[in-house]
Parts: sequence; C-alpha cells; structure tokens
Amino acid sequence: MRQRVLVVDDDPDVRRAYATHLSSAGYEVDGASSLREGRARLASIAYDAVIVDVCLGREGAEGLELAAQIVRQRDARPFLVLTAYGEPIFGRAAARLRADVFLHKPVSLAWLDALLRDGIAQRRFALTASAHAS
Repeated sequence: MRQRVLVVDDDPDVRRAYATHLSSAGYEVDGASSLREGRARLASIAYDAVIVDVCLGREGAEGLELAAQIVRQRDARPFLVLTAYGEPIFGRAAARLRADVFLHKPVSLAWLDALLRDGIAQRRFALTASAHAS
C-alpha cells in the first residue's frame, strides 16, 4: 500500500516537482495551493505525512496556521514545514508547534524522501507499540 502525502505550497512548480519526485519514489501525492484547500483535504483524507510551506500566497504565514491545525488533530502524523524565507521567527514557530522537520528551500528531493520515510516509519512503530501496550 502506497503512503499518502499532502503537499501544501502556493507555488505550482514546487508542488509539481515534489509530486513528480515523490510519486516516482512510490508515494501517492496530493497537492493544495492554499490554507483553505489544505484544510479541506486534511478534513476529508487521512494522510501519512504532510509537507507545508510557511507562506501561502500574500497573506503571510498561513502555513503555520495549517501546521497548528495538524497539531490539534495530531495522531502522530509526521509533518514537515518548509520556507524560502530565512527569518528565525518561522523556525521558532515551527519548533513551538513541534514540527517533525523544519527546512529552508530549496530542499534536496532525495533528502525530503528520506525524511518522509523515517517519519512515517517512526509513526508506524509508535502506533504498533501503543497498540501492543494496550
């Protein structure tokens, strides 16, 4: 069964590049271009991991709002926060939200794949361990 990943980024070229690479690596990839679209997808589909850009459009750090929603719904699903802006405030905000990974763009696609695989594997291990503990 293929792992399902949501990529939320307002840049269509970035979404396409991530989707192309991750699809060829065996993931099922969906994309969203806005906070609203990302929220709708998260509400209707169970993703194994989420990649979210900090800045979605001209509205500021909307990606962090989506990350906060993921935290509120947290079921140990890994999420990665990315930004093209080097402002430390974004890194601190991602850390407060306990993002699994915070990266500055551009990101190596092979590295992104490895981080996803590790995060998803850790989630599966945690879920299996907690099921056996019950």
